[in-house]
Amino acid sequence: MEEGRGGCQFNIHSVETLRSLFLKHKPLRYKPLVALLGTTLRHRVMIVADGDDWQKTQRAINPEFATSLVAGQYAPVIVQTADQAFAALARQPPTETGELAIDVEPLMRAVTCSVLGHILFGETLGTDEAARTEKTLGAATQVVPPGLLARLNRGVGATLQAVGLAQYQPYLLPRVQRRAVRELLAWIKTRIAQAEQLQPLPPLLASLQRRYAHRRPARQRQAIAAEYAMLFIAGIETTASALTFAIAEIATHPAVREQAIHEARQSSTPDANTQPVATQFPYLHCVLRETLRRHTIVPTLLRETETDYRPTAGPQSGPPVAVPVRKGATLRYLPLQGHMRRTVWESPLRFDPTRFSRPLTPEQSRHYVPFGFGPQRCPGHAMATTESILILRAFFRHFDLDTQPLAANIREKRNVVFTNRPIGVLLRVRPAQSA
Repeated sequence: MEEGRGGCQFNIHSVETLRSLFLKHKPLRYKPLVALLGTTLRHRVMIVADGDDWQKTQRAINPEFATSLVAGQYAPVIVQTADQAFAALARQPPTETGELAIDVEPLMRAVTCSVLGHILFGETLGTDEAARTEKTLGAATQVVPPGLLARLNRGVGATLQAVGLAQYQPYLLPRVQRRAVRELLAWIKTRIAQAEQLQPLPPLLASLQRRYAHRRPARQRQAIAAEYAMLFIAGIETTASALTFAIAEIATHPAVREQAIHEARQSSTPDANTQPVATQFPYLHCVLRETLRRHTIVPTLLRETETDYRPTAGPQSGPPVAVPVRKGATLRYLPLQGHMRRTVWESPLRFDPTRFSRPLTPEQSRHYVPFGFGPQRCPGHAMATTESILILRAFFRHFDLDTQPLAANIREKRNVVFTNRPIGVLLRVRPAQSA
């Protein structure tokens, strides 16, 4: 436990302590993140809502990402969108060596953005529109760089934290970032207006309209646009990062590459209605799960205590000790602790998809939390899993590649919602002869 000007921070090192705190109690959202998103989106979106607000929005959003809907409605869209994007890329003029150079992460962001358009607006986004949206999103979610604005934000934040008003902090953002947020929200509102002309309405849009029906029209539009913006951030940043890390690991390890390509090029067309995509492509599913273990996309779980706690903690060899944690303290857990623990995983630094080809031990299952756990588990986990597997399949159906040591030195950049973005993963590929 640490105490400072920013308040009390309780660093959780035991997954049992984490589960006890998060499931037994109802810790609140991390106030600085609440303030940041409230400043930029002018609405408390589900990811930072608590209590009744969170439950109502969860009931509106979660059913639209149910496993059955992902299988029946979204999987065919993912297959078609990814195939079209990668086929168009494969037709581009190669270099003198016959290869194409791909910056992987922006490509994956554009593809996932196009797919998400179908869920939010009732139609996939075209390649150019998805690419423009991806760039605007990247500018909107960057961390405020070191300098005067960052120092002012920290100073104001520490002051408001000390008096219990951290959630009301007005964040100062660079002009470029403010403009990108305005452009993103304006584009979303325009797209929503177009989607409202469709019959029937996209289910998620209809659900959110019912959720905010009590608000005046302008406030309702702002609330829905903010929720959509947050879904873009959550649905694109995390999935594109996972896909980029996965492709980097596949390119780095010859045995993994050979098996992944072999499975991706099976002649059967995916049909998520007959059996889950993870069952149809078990090795690619293992690659994804190992990627999420080895490269934790959301590196920190943060909450704040709504009351005083006395959780028990202590060394495994000694008796547990009750640790007093005051109301308003920040609870911080790093999933990487459980994903890389040597007592849980054999050779945890090694990228080994086969560790997920057999049932996990109870201890491994407890420590593996790539999507969080409990009531506030990521609502898009089924979508992210299906989408990632099908996009990996499409990518390796269209491209051949040689071994390239990409995974060892990937630069990572943290965005405003604490997601790790892999930067500068440049891949050399050739159009597949069998594509």
